[in-house]
Amino acid sequence: MAVRRAAGVAALLGAAGAGAAAGLAAADRRRWRPPQPAGLVREVAGARLHYLDEGAGPALVLVHGFAGSTFSWRAVVPELAKEFRVIAVDLPGFGLSDRRPGIGYGHERHVDRLLALLDLLGIERAAFAGHSMGGAVVQRLAARAPGRAERLVLVGSVSAGANLDIGRRRRARGLMFGAIRLAAISPTVMYAAGRRGLRQMVADPAFVTPEVVRGYIDPLLIPGTVRAVAEMAREHAEEPDVDLGTVRAPALVVTGEADVVVPPRRAEELAAALPGAGEAVVIDRAGHLLAEERPDAFLRATLPFLRAGAQARR
Repeated sequence: MAVRRAAGVAALLGAAGAGAAAGLAAADRRRWRPPQPAGLVREVAGARLHYLDEGAGPALVLVHGFAGSTFSWRAVVPELAKEFRVIAVDLPGFGLSDRRPGIGYGHERHVDRLLALLDLLGIERAAFAGHSMGGAVVQRLAARAPGRAERLVLVGSVSAGANLDIGRRRRARGLMFGAIRLAAISPTVMYAAGRRGLRQMVADPAFVTPEVVRGYIDPLLIPGTVRAVAEMAREHAEEPDVDLGTVRAPALVVTGEADVVVPPRRAEELAAALPGAGEAVVIDRAGHLLAEERPDAFLRATLPFLRAGAQARR
């Protein structure tokens, strides 16, 4: 009887503890305030897109990676905008763009909206820079609409081709989705998890300041993110791989020496698969977030390539 009573008390205390934890998480979320748009928000191909439009000159479109946003390009946009019309986009499901159910979140839908945004802005051709997952989206766009993609800068980019085995791709999606699901617990938990995760993405963990953590994590706390990411994973699983041999645009593949997400070996394989690419450029003392961690080195590697495209256009 005493054992049963003790077990009953333990269960009651456990339930009470879980309830208290849920209450604390709810209070934590009530204190949280969503980030405000820094750029423009427009309806594009059935989704509200948040994007920056800065500078003047030849168009350069910046596409962030998984769980990123326009924040991912903050360190290089000011310099790029001195020579280019820089358009940095939040893909639906991330940043401050749409999270409504059923609007389409696969890579093909991302391509649709990037092309529609170009049309809306009156841009016929542009250079594209894509980071990580954004690099795969950019490769897909260049294969589908070669006349719109003038040059590609692929930054710590995954491949849209078939050289990444299915098992590894599924494991990566599972890990990423598991991290995003933490957003449903509480901002405090998500900040702590985000800090740990971001430190794995860089060569120098000191780079991951509270500002960097908030810049990445706050958009992921916006309601609807978990569902949108789940839809993205399902839709992308059904999409065919890209034949990288059809991507004819000149391409520059850039990676960080300490990138654990897309190691230099993977970047070299991607460069070898693209007819318009030379050897991959490896930036020392940089991880996966290389455009943020080593912006000066990133600009030294990419600006001559982008300028060559702008000169050829004249």
